[in-house]
Amino acid sequence: MRHGSTAFVVAASLTIAGCATTRPEKTLTATTEDGNLVPLDSVTFSYDVGGVHVIQRPSFGNDVVSVHLYLLGGTRQLTPATQGIEKLLLRTSEYGTAKYPGYATRTAWARTGSQLLISADDDWTLFGFRGVHQEFDSSWNVFAERVMHPTLAAKDVAIVRSQLIGGIRQRIDDPDSYAMMLADSVAFAGHPYGLQTGGTEASLTSLDSAALARYQATQMVTSRMLLVVVGNLARPQLEAAVGRTLAKLPAGDYVWTLPELLPASPSSVTMIQRPIATDYILGLFQGPPASANDYAALRVATALLSSQMHNEIREERGLSYAAAAPYIERGIGTGAVYVSTSAPATVLPMIRKTMKDMKQLDWGALSMRYFTDQFVMDFLAENMTSAAQADFLARAQLYRGDYHLAGKSMEELRHLSSTQLRSASRRYFQNIHFVYLGDTTRVSRAAFEGF
Repeated sequence: MRHGSTAFVVAASLTIAGCATTRPEKTLTATTEDGNLVPLDSVTFSYDVGGVHVIQRPSFGNDVVSVHLYLLGGTRQLTPATQGIEKLLLRTSEYGTAKYPGYATRTAWARTGSQLLISADDDWTLFGFRGVHQEFDSSWNVFAERVMHPTLAAKDVAIVRSQLIGGIRQRIDDPDSYAMMLADSVAFAGHPYGLQTGGTEASLTSLDSAALARYQATQMVTSRMLLVVVGNLARPQLEAAVGRTLAKLPAGDYVWTLPELLPASPSSVTMIQRPIATDYILGLFQGPPASANDYAALRVATALLSSQMHNEIREERGLSYAAAAPYIERGIGTGAVYVSTSAPATVLPMIRKTMKDMKQLDWGALSMRYFTDQFVMDFLAENMTSAAQADFLARAQLYRGDYHLAGKSMEELRHLSSTQLRSASRRYFQNIHFVYLGDTTRVSRAAFEGF
């Protein structure tokens, strides 16, 4: 869940592939307006503009600026009947606003050369852009108009609705995407995470321009907004942009909290017959809230489980095209086990054994240090863009209550012990809700027992 590809400015000495005993995160720097390199965290600050909470990390080493507006709530904003409403609204705003009617919105945006970002996620909807500082004001003007004054004409809603429904049908045709859609709806039945932020065919069909206008009027409020900006932009310019636009929206009374945990329920399996050569197995299990002390331990334990599954199932035995244990980073940490295979009855006991072994993990300090160092370096390599930095800061603020903790999280990971990973595995590697998509004659329901 990262956006963008332009590298964030780092010290020249940083080498991600370097020795595992170094701490490359401590060498990260930003470039000041006068060309000096300073520690990354030293230039990161927060402030409010008319009720809009802003976190800004200026760096002037290149022209890139990433703007992320987080509209908080995600699935908790939805009901079964309104699934997809925020994505439908933001996508429809492309077709006209009060200041840029009709095609003028797209024309004005195209002139900026900026890349728009729209991502409806479980805990928020991200609406943002990546561009260069020379075009910031032009990009911001169109961007803010789409948030504040979309026209939402019925004909435009119909166009976007058709596009989104087409995307849903394609997702159902794709086994990986369909398995994930089903797994969340089963594992989190009765919880907001069980709803679809992108909507369903039924919910989107029922949403019209009047429904979108009502949502716009009541939910585009500053109390739902967190704005994170990283890159080549001075604070006065950003403050002025927010002050003349988003700060004029109603305050509202939204209060951000982490989502509530779902009561534990026994493991289950949902089996879907589909005539495909490869069978897909995806199981989800609920972890702790993102503020919990063992959130990081489960994240690393899942990474280790993923590595061992890959080695055991794919590398050593060739029983899978892909075998892994993905970790879904959200307000409630969610672990998963995933495999695509033509031998599900053989693979499932192997997954069970690998998870059992994790519950008995007894690594020495040196082995743990090596693994966590590699984990940190891989993470840094994947999160060096300005857009990824913005997302990292937002998650620290929203999940842990303080954006300053973003800079400390890597060091916290390095201090994890095998005892903590073992404890997290024992506590959370259970109550797994599986979705099986494929030839249901290849495996019995009994094979999913004991997880």
